[in-house]
Amino acid sequence: MSLIRNPRSPTSLLNWVSHKVSTFKKPQPPINPRRSLSSTSKLPRNEIRKLTQLAMFDYFYNNRGLQFLIAESMSKNAPLFNDTLLNKLHNDSHSYSGDDVIRSITKFLLYHPVNEFEPFFESLGLKPSEFTPLVPCDKMFLNEDAFLLENYHVFWNYGIGREKMGKIFKEAREVFGYESGVLASKIESLERLGFGKLFVSKLIVWTPRVLIGETNLEMVSVIDMIGLDWVVENLSEGGSYDWRCIHRCLAFLRELCGDDESEVLELIKNRPGLVLEESGEWTMILAGFQTKLGCSRSELVMRLPPQSSQEIGKCVSNLRHCFLFLRGIKMEAYEIGKVFRYHSHWLGESRLKHTSTFLNTLKGGKKRLCQVIQENPEEMKKWTMGLRVTPLPGTGVVDVVGSKAMKTQFLKELGYEEKEMEKALRCFRGRGSELRERFEFLKSLGLSEGEAKEMVKASPDVLTQASDVLEAKVDYLVNELGYPLSTLVAFPSCLKYTLERMKVRFAMYYWLRERGKADAKLAISTILVYSDKSFVTRFVNRHPDGPKYFEELKKSASL
Repeated sequence: MSLIRNPRSPTSLLNWVSHKVSTFKKPQPPINPRRSLSSTSKLPRNEIRKLTQLAMFDYFYNNRGLQFLIAESMSKNAPLFNDTLLNKLHNDSHSYSGDDVIRSITKFLLYHPVNEFEPFFESLGLKPSEFTPLVPCDKMFLNEDAFLLENYHVFWNYGIGREKMGKIFKEAREVFGYESGVLASKIESLERLGFGKLFVSKLIVWTPRVLIGETNLEMVSVIDMIGLDWVVENLSEGGSYDWRCIHRCLAFLRELCGDDESEVLELIKNRPGLVLEESGEWTMILAGFQTKLGCSRSELVMRLPPQSSQEIGKCVSNLRHCFLFLRGIKMEAYEIGKVFRYHSHWLGESRLKHTSTFLNTLKGGKKRLCQVIQENPEEMKKWTMGLRVTPLPGTGVVDVVGSKAMKTQFLKELGYEEKEMEKALRCFRGRGSELRERFEFLKSLGLSEGEAKEMVKASPDVLTQASDVLEAKVDYLVNELGYPLSTLVAFPSCLKYTLERMKVRFAMYYWLRERGKADAKLAISTILVYSDKSFVTRFVNRHPDGPKYFEELKKSASL
């Protein structure tokens, strides 16, 4: 049976719809034509949508001459497009009977032709954000793209549904531009490899790019190795696969297993995600990560996720998060490698809390944490997401008292007397051990003890920051900008400003100076202390393009 409509058909769809509507519709009193169809119509919203679908089908089929299959799909499976059309008509409707809904839409479409590619792509299951870039700029009607419609029917006749075609269009758009006969020959070439029609239809949806270029030899090699039944059982139509990546991952696993294919097959049988999740890319990343931490090739197989249900990507993310945590508490590289070498199987199963979330709760400094983890890495199991963190063994009230005594002793060494101690304790926030550690860091920069004391007494906030934060700020001011250390002694409060603020302000200052709008030498305090509003007034506005450049700097700094 031909899919083309019979142009001699005496029955108009519009008349048929009008007859059907009249059988269930009661006469409606006239209403204000300026009120919205969607909000005031006495017809149910679902009924209006059905009538809209009928009107759209009548337009695409009878007026535009599209084939029945495509016209029906576009009218029924493009709800967003239909709703947008209804919203355009809400001020043009003078009554709300079924007849008038049909007539209003039909009249509107006759005088305002729509871009047919939009409802067509939506009917394939694509979202507006996905198909908007795909709408041709030089075409408006589907009949202008004959190859698109022809290849649509090739897929349909082969048993591939419209939503699956949407996936194919996203991943291999050029397939729909093949000239007559090309797509059919590509499909036949897949069948000649010995695959049945059902498998080929699934294969096209799994990996649409098999229809592009020459025969994918990697795909044939993979299927020969792992078997057709395994592929059918484990590949998902909702997933996307790259046979070259899968082939590379399989070759890597075979190398790890000493070219023992039976061991590889057993491995991926229990854990198919090793080669299917992101086409094996996550497995390769995981292996590289473990290798950098000192794991030998012979140990890599044992370090792979033990559970078939565990996502490889999530495992890599958890391990990376743990690695950053250990780096953050200043653990030595070889100690980190030791932890991962023997404990990565459970570290990848759950995610640690963020360091800032539980460091204070543990009531232990970074050195104490390193010591606890080195003695028993499984302590970290208690610090995962969803669990309540408890203080480390041996901490508590006694430790708090000891910390306060250490802090008091430190402040005495800075030169504070007993009568000043209570106020000083409030100004210097943090544990005694942390304050001393940061003070020692300032001395390590090349400052004398007297200069370091002078700095922190003038600006106690300096010691409330972690050593790595202080290091980054000092490195920027001294090594990148070239300010001498004596500048920090003279104006220590500059270190209380964020690194982002420093970079934005100094970049703006140098930009103005290059254009002759700022003095050659300005004190750090002059550049940093002003609020953004005052800084813009005093400096940025000196150049016409200053405000624009300042905003660009702030945006780039926040990325």
